[in-house]
Amino acid sequence: MLNIVLAESSLELVPRELWTHPSVVALAARRGKEPGRILLDRSYHHSAMRSIEDSARRGRPDITHLTLLEILGSPLAKEEALKVYVHTREDRVISVSARTRLPRDCNRFYGLIEQLLESGRVPPAGEPLLEVRKQTFSQLSEMIQPTKTFGLSRKGRLEPLASAVTRIAREGRPLVVIGGFPHGSFTEATSSRFDELISIDPSGLDAWVVASRLVYEYERAIGLFEKRAHAPAVEPL
Repeated sequence: MLNIVLAESSLELVPRELWTHPSVVALAARRGKEPGRILLDRSYHHSAMRSIEDSARRGRPDITHLTLLEILGSPLAKEEALKVYVHTREDRVISVSARTRLPRDCNRFYGLIEQLLESGRVPPAGEPLLEVRKQTFSQLSEMIQPTKTFGLSRKGRLEPLASAVTRIAREGRPLVVIGGFPHGSFTEATSSRFDELISIDPSGLDAWVVASRLVYEYERAIGLFEKRAHAPAVEPL
């Protein structure tokens, strides 16, 4: 079972200090919501974000959206052979069921996450596909109890991804951590939990590209195509 964490993700509701900024008020009015109930999004709130701490790493919900689409659309997810978590810079953790089929449209996805951050789970009744709780990365790691934790970062030791994944696939319960932020590096609180820090390309790659390539190489390493190709066909109802 492959565990993937999108760590320190740029996913948060608009902070209180920006609620009265014109760009925030305008978008909230257009969406029929209160300013504190919409996601912080640099596409709309660039001017407002100049005044907030660590602004370069915030307001990018699209990174989470695109990365989850790549992971959850994979054969590995269809086999429910992975577990996915989104850890945010505010130390919230979203558990994502492999059965989740996220909206392709970004506005619908943002609305879904806004609902999740308010209610704590989606759907509100029955078995949750998305569930959020207050949890640090260290606490999440302790919950997963990985046999080994691999961080992927440009600052790591350069190694071909196929080679790295061969080692990852040998682990009984590997955890692979991808940055969910646009700039910078993992904080010490996160990177201190890594057993290995690996770079899979000399230049930086987008999180969704890294996730897509990771999942594909993992599928190859465990022979998933052959298993699926020889599995008995499921008769339609």
